[in-house]
Amino acid sequence: MPDEEYVTVAQAARQSGLSDRHLRRLLQQGVVPGIKPGHDWLVRPSAVAEYLRHDHRPGRKPRATG
Repeated sequence: MPDEEYVTVAQAARQSGLSDRHLRRLLQQGVVPGIKPGHDWLVRPSAVAEYLRHDHRPGRKPRATG
């Protein structure tokens, strides 16, 4: 969504169920794209939703059977 508004980390964390701290770490590492125009990070809700669509738990992933 090109015209999607940025939200604060606190807003994105509340909407996604992630902690503020974890989301800030993801932004700092570049795992989730965002901007930092000053002191605070801003992120698009769609970027957080895309991150949540993938299985990011550590360890081996189950193989598809079929």
